Amino acid sequence: MIETRTYEGGAAELGQFAQRVWRGTYEGRMMLPVWDDQYFDWQLLSDRPGGRNYLVAAYDGTKLVGSLLGEQFRFRLHDREFDATMGSWLTVDPEYRRQGVGTLLFEEQRRRHLEHNAVFHLGYGYVGAADSLGPRFWQSFPANTVNLGKVGFWTRVFDHKAVSKWDLALRDRLGARMMGFFQSHRPEPSNPAAVRPYRPADLPACLKLSHGLLDNVDMGYVWSEERLAHQLSYQGRPRTLVAEENGQVTGFINYYLMDFIGRHPIHAAMVDLLAFGTMPLAARINLLQAAMAQMVDEGAKLALMLRLPCYPWWPMMRTGWVALPRDFYMICVRMDTSFPLDGAKKMHLHWR
Repeated sequence: MIETRTYEGGAAELGQFAQRVWRGTYEGRMMLPVWDDQYFDWQLLSDRPGGRNYLVAAYDGTKLVGSLLGEQFRFRLHDREFDATMGSWLTVDPEYRRQGVGTLLFEEQRRRHLEHNAVFHLGYGYVGAADSLGPRFWQSFPANTVNLGKVGFWTRVFDHKAVSKWDLALRDRLGARMMGFFQSHRPEPSNPAAVRPYRPADLPACLKLSHGLLDNVDMGYVWSEERLAHQLSYQGRPRTLVAEENGQVTGFINYYLMDFIGRHPIHAAMVDLLAFGTMPLAARINLLQAAMAQMVDEGAKLALMLRLPCYPWWPMMRTGWVALPRDFYMICVRMDTSFPLDGAKKMHLHWR
């Protein structure tokens, strides 16, 4: 008998389960992130507000057969603040599909959201490939599911030959080759002394800068000091660089490294946060170039970042980033169906 309960295991089991199911379902058909044990430890299993409240798993006895995972965040929509979750990682063992496991996970996740006054669960559904199951699953709950629009990525390719061999689509392989004619392999900052690694003492300045990301959007995260500290530095997984002028932190960039599977695995950098504050354009470009140089030194063949209104486009283009098609839906599953989402168009989020 299948039952749902809080996930009981560790990061290694969760990573192995997700990769076994996702690779078996999608490998060779669409790009896949490799969620390893360090990633899940950082994102979901280490101590944080909300704990394991939204780590919902399905078990057949002691066997893990499904998961629907969320992380609690404080959100702001215009002038209203509330709790919600970010995540998904909807995973069902192929042997247990078409047995209602996904519905059981959703119903338990909804019960927990209502119990803890969290109003929705927000994630992404890939629509760039016909094989993607997530959007179809969430469309089966029309009373709860709201599509907040499409979103795409910025990308900066560093090793154009490697990326052209990795990408599944011929069009994209040719595009990666062509980008090599006008993009440098390793960007060099003009003033490397103005950028340095993040230190815990930088947290108040970074918190202020992160709150500024809400200025030009309708909805986004309200970072707390505790949650931002975890995002910026945790056991060497996330990397954060700060720009400094006259002893003051004026901006920062936060990213992590992970593999993506196309025709084979490739090492990439995923930018989660980029806050420029009031920095002039030259300083913004310098921060991006310093971060990209470090990414290359760490073995990244390309970098990715969500293309959102909270991030200005001109510094990205000036440093060689290219806008990819908008092939992800922002899927908002309202657990409280009375919660209004009017005017939620421009977002400050990260990709999960």
